Amino acid sequence: MAQPVTVILGLGREVGDAVARRFSKFGHHVVAADPSDDRIATARNAVPDDVLLHHGDLHTRLGLRNALTVAVEAFGRVDNLVVIPDIEAADSLDEFDQDKFDKAVAKATRGAALALRVFSERIAEQEDLPEAAVERIRQKGTVTFVLSYSAVATMPGRFTETITQSAVLGVIKAGAVELADRQIRVNGIVAIRPREERIENWTTRRTPWGRAAIADEIADAARYLSSPDAAIITGELLKLDGGRSSLAGVLD
Repeated sequence: MAQPVTVILGLGREVGDAVARRFSKFGHHVVAADPSDDRIATARNAVPDDVLLHHGDLHTRLGLRNALTVAVEAFGRVDNLVVIPDIEAADSLDEFDQDKFDKAVAKATRGAALALRVFSERIAEQEDLPEAAVERIRQKGTVTFVLSYSAVATMPGRFTETITQSAVLGVIKAGAVELADRQIRVNGIVAIRPREERIENWTTRRTPWGRAAIADEIADAARYLSSPDAAIITGELLKLDGGRSSLAGVLD
């Protein structure tokens, strides 16, 4: 059986490493790309030896093509993308700077849209994997975005982060419709990230489950959404929020 090939665009602080480990464990060839030298160095000690690491820009067509080329040259194809956009630094409306804001929004939306475009071009150039599920329509490729919870709900001090993360939701919805006839599924995961555990007991006070999603749980969700088991799912958001969206206010 041919091994699927998954490319991770952006490592984040913990999530990208967990995604790489999980996909590798389940038989995928994996390439993980990030523009940060520090994140790449950290990943070298956190992912299996067979995961290829690529340092490069992920917000230009050339940079994205280079990341996919690493996978194609090593494994002959690309089947899945997991995209982990950067999270902007905390700020408020009072700190609004037009140039910084414009750059942040353009970077987030352009990077997400270009990832879909470059990936779909690559899918069009390659043959399907030889195995096909009889009971499901074949998927030619999947793209899964991993976003912070600010994409759907915000709090003071997350002004630019909220806008850039929620802007990617528009790319997911529009991309899912645009790419459906090419059998490319596009979905998102919205998660209260592990970093929230370190912010004033934020998750304990605001989440019925009392904690953030751990990186391995996010990785499991990404693997499911990338698998043929989710062949009917596209244009959707999977919330890993411990019941937060069902809670009014905060807990005592």
